[in-house]
Amino acid sequence: MNGIVGGGPVLGTISPVGLYTAPPSNPGVGIVVACSAGIPPNTGTAELTWLNPVPVLSSLSPAAVNVGTFNFSLNGSGFVGASQVLLNGVIVPATVVSATLITVQASSPLAGNITVAVTNPDPGTASSAIRTLKVMDPIALTISPLTANVRLGNTRKFTPTLVNSVNKALTWSVNGIPGGTADLGTIAPDGTYTAPSLPVAAGTVKITVTSVAAPTISADAIVTLLNPIPVIQSLSPNALVYGSQDIVVTGTGFVPTSVVRLGDVTFPTQFISPTQLNATVTLTPTLGNTLAFRVLNPDPGTATSSPYYVPVGAANPLVSYRAAARFLEQASWGPRPDAIAQVQSMGFDAWLNDQLAAPPSLHALSDSTSDSLGSQQSEFFVHALRKPDQLRQRVAFALSQIFVVSGLKTGQPRQMVPFQNLLRQDAFSNYARLLREVTLSPTMGVYLDMVNNDRANPTLGTAPNENYGREVMQLFSLGTALLKPDGTLQKDALGQPIPTYDQATITDTARALTGWTFPGLARTTGHNRENYRSNMIPVAANHDPGSKMIVTGLILPAGRTAQQDLDDVLNTLATHPNVAPFISLRLIQHLVTSNPSPDYLARMSAVFNTTGGDLGAVVRAILLDPEARAGDDSASPVVAGAGHLREPILYLLAMMRTLNVAVVDQNPIESLAADMGQTLFYSPSVFNYYSPLYRVPSGQLGPEFQLLNSATALVRVNGVQNLVTRGLDGDVSFNLGPLTALAGTPATLVDAVDNAFLFGRLPAELKASIITAISATTDCTERVRTAIYLVATSALYQVQH
Repeated sequence: MNGIVGGGPVLGTISPVGLYTAPPSNPGVGIVVACSAGIPPNTGTAELTWLNPVPVLSSLSPAAVNVGTFNFSLNGSGFVGASQVLLNGVIVPATVVSATLITVQASSPLAGNITVAVTNPDPGTASSAIRTLKVMDPIALTISPLTANVRLGNTRKFTPTLVNSVNKALTWSVNGIPGGTADLGTIAPDGTYTAPSLPVAAGTVKITVTSVAAPTISADAIVTLLNPIPVIQSLSPNALVYGSQDIVVTGTGFVPTSVVRLGDVTFPTQFISPTQLNATVTLTPTLGNTLAFRVLNPDPGTATSSPYYVPVGAANPLVSYRAAARFLEQASWGPRPDAIAQVQSMGFDAWLNDQLAAPPSLHALSDSTSDSLGSQQSEFFVHALRKPDQLRQRVAFALSQIFVVSGLKTGQPRQMVPFQNLLRQDAFSNYARLLREVTLSPTMGVYLDMVNNDRANPTLGTAPNENYGREVMQLFSLGTALLKPDGTLQKDALGQPIPTYDQATITDTARALTGWTFPGLARTTGHNRENYRSNMIPVAANHDPGSKMIVTGLILPAGRTAQQDLDDVLNTLATHPNVAPFISLRLIQHLVTSNPSPDYLARMSAVFNTTGGDLGAVVRAILLDPEARAGDDSASPVVAGAGHLREPILYLLAMMRTLNVAVVDQNPIESLAADMGQTLFYSPSVFNYYSPLYRVPSGQLGPEFQLLNSATALVRVNGVQNLVTRGLDGDVSFNLGPLTALAGTPATLVDAVDNAFLFGRLPAELKASIITAISATTDCTERVRTAIYLVATSALYQVQH
């Protein structure tokens, strides 16, 4: 080739068999091929003309561009320095980088397809096949959602939409920081944002997605960071006490503004970390003794944790919860939560001392002569629910069922109020004093006909009324048969009970008690007008001056005054051996149990006698006796024959005290009790609302059961329903919030209701049945009402053990 054997890279090469391979570019000189053969050599020559190659366009990169000015590359072969690029047949400026690469910058105002070709000029002009360049609308990038609320610590996926771009690569940033940070939250390449664990000052962050192909193209989303939903995992200490104390709450989702709450009460809370809060809580006695703590995260995104249940009780109790609650069932109108805690912290003795010293809550005096005691009945229940002298009120109520007057005969407020106040004032006094006050009460005088009960008048054919002379022995002091100190009957040689008195004794006692009239002017004859504000006074001319023989065979000589005869009658009754077991039995039955053992009664008779009939001392002994306290031990089973049926007034008040109700001054409680068979102040007879001698079919004493029949039993359960669902049609109110907070977990709720009403004595089988029953609804308030209804109407509650 031009004298060079085999040629070279500039001129091209030729093989031994004469195959010529042209160079890739124009050599710039003429080329002569010479071939020699033989000896001597014979040489032949040929002249070659170099032509440009045929260009081959194999691909465009990119194959698609966007409107406007754009750059792209042509990949192929056969490109030469003079190669030209044609777009839609029009030559455009291009740069030949190499025989295989050409770069082009061009522009297009419209989207569409552009034909692309490469042409090589002479020598040997040639063109490539046509390729198509796609021109697209401008790149667009959007993000969804544009705004989002994300709770701290949670994730949210953002979805980008990139159009008109061949390159789909994207980058993500949070507040302009690629990938984000722990404080702002991080975002993954797939657009998943993970919020930080603590709030950011601004409350929002910006999520930005950017096209790699077009870095100026991006889209933003605004994330509002919400407080997380807190979760309580543990609380220590795991058993709390009433009063102020520090607690540690551990869990997740806590923020610096988190607070620990109990119902509507927010406690001072210190943020330690997203997993720990410290709080100072002040706790008061609570229905059911189970608390439902929650953690509240405020706005933004206010959220509350599920409840975390913690038991609570008295700190360093002197007596157990059950013991205190049982004690209050016997010694008060019912075990209100704060009263239980008070007894636990004070102990029985100190609580009794306080109660014995507490001033009485008295009925407002009234001069009304109306035949309605409605206001006084309402006031009675208000005192029972609100006033602190619980033991005095309870004992006075028991005494009112021993020393009975009834509104059926003494139904004017001016009559009833002084007598009820008398019983409250003397509830803890000496029995002899109480008997004297009752005897000289004008109210009792009217009810049992002692007032203006004058000596016999043969001319008029009148004789003294014997009502009080009989009842003061039969019902107020002795009973009808002689008793041993343990209450068992004394019997004669024939095995028959020995009567305490006979008709002649009644007659003479009535004679001894003649000559008393209403308080007022001192007089020697006649009667005073009605007056109930103080004791009756004697009228000498109206008293029987004859000799009398009263109980025990004591002779009252003739010629004595009405005062002297009354003193001897009352002293003889008050010191009679029967009084101690007779009165003690009645008090035990009303306060503790219908069937005290003989030993229990004997112990109380001894206290009665050794204290000279000190009712406060007897009541103390009754309540502290081992037989009364036998059920205090949590391991002790309920004794079927112990306790007594709650009479309607006690039944209603015990429930309402447990629920800590608020009651209006003029309330309907007395009407509900009346429907149950016990109309307050309106005993049907001098024997009380029910006979103290009534026995149940088993033969055991069960006086209160005389009020229970099919009708009153139904009223009882309906009354409970009215109370817990309608608040006695709005006249009482109470807060079920502490129980409603537990209702999401039926078993926890039933445990709390059991604790509130039965002090943990609900049998497992009955408890399971109640849990099943309340689980039938998801309404928390309905669950609470149903649980209370089923427990309070159970036989286990209706009979106070």
